[in-house]
Amino acid sequence: MENETIFQSDFESSVPDEVSVLRKQLAISLKFHHSNTLEKLPIEIAVQVMAEVWDACNRGTRAHK
Repeated sequence: MENETIFQSDFESSVPDEVSVLRKQLAISLKFHHSNTLEKLPIEIAVQVMAEVWDACNRGTRAHK
């Protein structure tokens, strides 16, 4: 596991192809567009912000379920 990157892992073998592609797209976007910001934040804060953004993006879809 030490030699794995954010772009490859055992996680991928247990998810549908679409989720795997979306995961890679998100990882690439974070790495190449937000690396300067992420370097300055503690991981706990970065994960909290990503969870808050996920919640904000999914409020409408959860209401319809």
